[in-house]
Amino acid sequence: MNKLSILRRHLTVLRLVQPPFSYPTKARILERLRQEDLESVSERTFERDIKEIESYYGIKVTRCRRHRGYFLDQPEDEDLSNFRQFFQLLERSERLAFLTHSSDALRTSKYLLLEENPSELGLQHLPVLWDALRAQRKISFSYQNFKADTPKLYKADPLLLLEYRNRWYLAAWDAADERFKTFGLERMQAPQLTQVPVQTDRRTEFLALKQDALGVFIGPEHEVTQVVLWVENSMAPYIKTVPIHHSQTITAEVETGTTISLQIIINPELESALLSFGEHVEVLEPMELREKMRKRVKALMVKYTD
Repeated sequence: MNKLSILRRHLTVLRLVQPPFSYPTKARILERLRQEDLESVSERTFERDIKEIESYYGIKVTRCRRHRGYFLDQPEDEDLSNFRQFFQLLERSERLAFLTHSSDALRTSKYLLLEENPSELGLQHLPVLWDALRAQRKISFSYQNFKADTPKLYKADPLLLLEYRNRWYLAAWDAADERFKTFGLERMQAPQLTQVPVQTDRRTEFLALKQDALGVFIGPEHEVTQVVLWVENSMAPYIKTVPIHHSQTITAEVETGTTISLQIIINPELESALLSFGEHVEVLEPMELREKMRKRVKALMVKYTD
């Protein structure tokens, strides 16, 4: 059977049974599968899909007797965000499978223009990093950041893998410096799994910091700050539909522009994002950030002045 059809069926079922629960009946799920024009849809196929979803992904779909329908049966101690991350990964697989499982897949490239991604150079490290994450054991590796002349040896507690602007990073706890760090996989050399177990799981603490920051550069010394921006009318529709940060709120709108507010950690990624909007966005508060942006714009202007 077509692998893409199986993946699409699994995704359709998971979309129907995820929170907030509506407890769809088997008949309703089968009808939705037929509406999706999926092949070989039957009660027997549905029962097999339920078993495969649990076998392939470790996700249990159960029928609730009280509500007479199906739901995503998660352990009480499992974070729902974990499922959302998995679901996002599964949807990405669906999009890629769509391009590679057609009857005319070879010609697909004729209609694509893919971005060259230098971060693929570090993807060979994923198996050992994945083993370290699952086993919760320390890893050792050499790492050379862009400012250093030579690599430095690290032994760190792995937290999670994250993606930002088409680059993969390992978030880790560096016990030597007692702080969170993120390492670009393409700059990592010879990572090795050690026999030393991770003593403290700091993933929750890191995720709490991460949700208040843009990008990957964060640390426990950073504080959440209210950032107020003025956005010209020409840029306002873009920033409204693609927010700078999930905390973004609109505080005022007039004919000439929009004022927005962010509750965010100020870091280099935020500064770069603001600079990318050019003259269309102005920092109003805090004054420290406004002054920093003024200095960066002045330095930029010097480069373009004869």
